[in-house]
Amino acid sequence: MFDSMWGTLILAILILFGLFLYCYRSGSNYDKFKANGIRTEAKILSMEKIGASGGGSTKLKMELLFTTKSGQVTAIAKQYISPQNIAKIMRNNTIYIYYMPENPKKLLPVPWEMG
Repeated sequence: MFDSMWGTLILAILILFGLFLYCYRSGSNYDKFKANGIRTEAKILSMEKIGASGGGSTKLKMELLFTTKSGQVTAIAKQYISPQNIAKIMRNNTIYIYYMPENPKKLLPVPWEMG
């Protein structure tokens, strides 16, 4: 089927549609956290490299400690972080996050918002 022109065209359309959905989901997830979440600075208790992207970013698994209205929370976050942002978070051993008030363990690290 994929040796024909129509098969190749359908495959290309499906790949582009999948890429569009991935980008849309990532953007809407960030918007949801920004609109409904609470921004705070979390202390990095431990950090482990678990992967890398083709563009030079490193995927990190971080154990984070941060304070909410109901007390301190420890949570795990995984995030691709650029070399420039790794330098920023290593400076103070902290990272900015957004967490959901109803479930603080549901969080989004935002290293690009660090100054």
